[in-house]
Amino acid sequence: MNTTRHPWALVVFACRESLPQLRQTLDSARVSASACSVIHVLVNGNPALAHALADEQTRRPAHSDHSNGDPDRPSHMAQRPTVHIWSIPLADKANAWNQYIHQIWAGETLAFFIDGYVRLNADAIGLLGNAVEANAQALGGTGVPTMGRSAKALRENMIINTGFHGNFCCIKGDTLGRMRDEKIRLPVGLYRTDSLMGAFLCYGLDPARHVWEDFRIHVHPTASWQIDPARWWRPQDVLAHVKRTFRQSRGKLENAAFADHLANRQCAPAALPDTAQAMVLEWVSRCPEDFNRLAQGYWLMKPALAALRSACLPPTVPLAPTLVWPHAAPTAH
Repeated sequence: MNTTRHPWALVVFACRESLPQLRQTLDSARVSASACSVIHVLVNGNPALAHALADEQTRRPAHSDHSNGDPDRPSHMAQRPTVHIWSIPLADKANAWNQYIHQIWAGETLAFFIDGYVRLNADAIGLLGNAVEANAQALGGTGVPTMGRSAKALRENMIINTGFHGNFCCIKGDTLGRMRDEKIRLPVGLYRTDSLMGAFLCYGLDPARHVWEDFRIHVHPTASWQIDPARWWRPQDVLAHVKRTFRQSRGKLENAAFADHLANRQCAPAALPDTAQAMVLEWVSRCPEDFNRLAQGYWLMKPALAALRSACLPPTVPLAPTLVWPHAAPTAH
C-alpha cells in the first residue's frame, strides 16, 4: 500500500454522464483509491452535473468516506481519499487534462486518470500504482480493458506493443512536473488525447533527444475496470456509435498531424498549436500529399476535414476550473 509520504491522486474526467452513473464511478473509485490522498472529479461543460454531485456530497453521511459502513474495517485502512469536485466551463477533455496538470495537480507522486463512466476494479489502482512506482524506466502506466467485443484483441495488443488507455492510466509526478515546467499542453479540441499523451511519454517528452521507447509506459496485464455495455436496441447507443465513428475519422487526421510534429520533424511537445483544428490544418497545408494518401484509403477523411475547418474555435484562454466541493476549500493556485 501507498504511504502518506508518497501520496497519490485520482482524476475523474466527466462530461455527459448521468448523475447515477457518475455516482457509481465515484463509489468504486473510493474503494480502489484507498491509497490515494485525493480524488478530483473534473466535470467539463456541465455545471448542472457538477453541482448535483456536490449536493450529494453535502448530504452524504459523514462516516461514509471513512469506514464505508464496515465496523470490522481495520483502523489503519479507515481513511478514504478526500473528494474535490471541479466545474470546468469548456466541454473538452484535452482542456481538462491541461487544467489538471497546470492548475490543480498538487505535487502527488503518482496521478491516475479515469473516465466518468468507468468503475474501477477494487485492486486496480494498487496493482498499477505499485508496478509503475517499482519501474524506474516508466514515466506512466496503463491498465487494460476486459469488457467489450474488441477488449481481448486490444488487451493482447497493448501487452505486446504497449499503449495508453484513457479509461484507466497514470503518470508519475516527476513527469507531470516537467510538463508543467516546460508548458506542455494538449491542443484544445483534441479527440485523440490518449494517443498524444502516450506519445509524449514514449518520447520521454522530448523527441529531439529521445527515440520512441515503449518501456516508458508500463502496461499492467490485469489492472482493469468495468463499463456498461452498449445496447444496440437503444437509439441513444446507436447514435453514440455513429458519432464515435465520425470522431474516429477525425482522430486519424489528428494522429497523422501530431506524428508529423513529433516523429518526422522531432519538434518539442510545447510547440504544438494551441488547438487541434490549427494542428490538423497546419499539417494538411504543409503535407497535402500525405493527406491525399490518407483520404484515398478512408472515405470519411474529407468530410472530417471539412467539419474541422468549419468548427467554432474554442476560447483562446479557457476559463479556469471552479471548485464546487468542498465549498469552503480554497481555489486552485
